Parts: sequence; C-alpha cells; structure tokens
Amino acid sequence: MSEFFKTLTNPRGKYGYWGVGVVVLFGIALLVMPGLFLGKSKPLSQAPNLVLEKTDPKQAPYPLSTVESALAQQVSQILCQVEGAGKVTVSVSLTAGPAHDYARNTTDSKSTIEEKDTGGGTRTTTEMNQKAELVFAQGKGEPVIVKELGPQIKGIVVVAEGAKDVEIRSKLSRAVQSMLDLPAHRVMVLPKESR
Repeated sequence: MSEFFKTLTNPRGKYGYWGVGVVVLFGIALLVMPGLFLGKSKPLSQAPNLVLEKTDPKQAPYPLSTVESALAQQVSQILCQVEGAGKVTVSVSLTAGPAHDYARNTTDSKSTIEEKDTGGGTRTTTEMNQKAELVFAQGKGEPVIVKELGPQIKGIVVVAEGAKDVEIRSKLSRAVQSMLDLPAHRVMVLPKESR
C-alpha cells in the first residue's frame, strides 16, 4: 500500500502530476467537508467561542401569575399528604419566572490607531467591537438552549389546619425548604383559622 502512495505522490512516477492532483483534491475535500468522510463534525456545545445569554428572544410563554399558581398547586398537593396537616393552602411569590440560557456565537474585534502630530504629541484611539448571534439548531429554526433555569422564588406562605401543632408546622416548613431549595426565612407556615 505504501508503494502505491509513493508512486501516486511522485510527479515523475507512474501516475505523474495526475496522482499529485488527486491527493491534493482529496485533502481539500477533507478540509471543506469534514462530515462527509470522517463522520459528524464537532457538536455546538464544544464550539470554541460560545457565550451564554440569559435573555429570552421570545416572550415568556406564561405570565408570572400562572407560574405562581401552578407551583402553589403542586406544593399544596404534596403538603396535604403530610400526616396531621389537614387542608392546606399555599401562596407562592416569584421574583422571576423560568428562563433559558441560549448559546451565542460572539466575534470580538479591536483596532488601535496611533497618530503623531507635528508638535511631538501622540494620540491613541482604540475601538472595540463585539458582535453576538444566536446559535440555531440545524433544521429547526429554534435557538440552542444551553441551560434551563427554574423560577426564582421570593417567598412562600403555607396555611394548614394542622399547623397549630409545632411539630407539624416544623415538618411542613422543612418539606417546603427541601422541595424548593429555599432558606427557612423565605418559608412561613401558619395555622388555618378554625370556624
């Protein structure tokens, strides 16, 4: 096999300049279309200059109040199953709703101009430009989501029939803290008014 390549790349060999041309064209084809011969190209997550952006190019799919009520309902369904909790009502207050980090391809450029005047003075001007474009998934037309962020919870209030008991109140508070990864000062558990 190595003899074949030696004769192919030798301009004075059996195949002459045609062999050299074929090897050069094959090399160019490998550079231009790497996926054609070597499989898939590098995934977008490994691209060298991707920057994360937390801005959502589209409007949020749901208003904040809808996300708050859905989250409150989920928490309420879990807490009412705690032994001794009784009927549970939950209110959630959010700082921000769910968000996405989108991949962006950035290009940075910097130019410096140094001017000297006749009096011996020097003036230097530096111009920096940054251009960022969203990275879109092939064939889908949707931006590539690098990371999904959950809603930011400001605080939560739980009103439960069984919260008159200190032990039940503590269980409910710890359950909310662990379920939503909240510090204790953002969770308030109150007893329900008896009528």
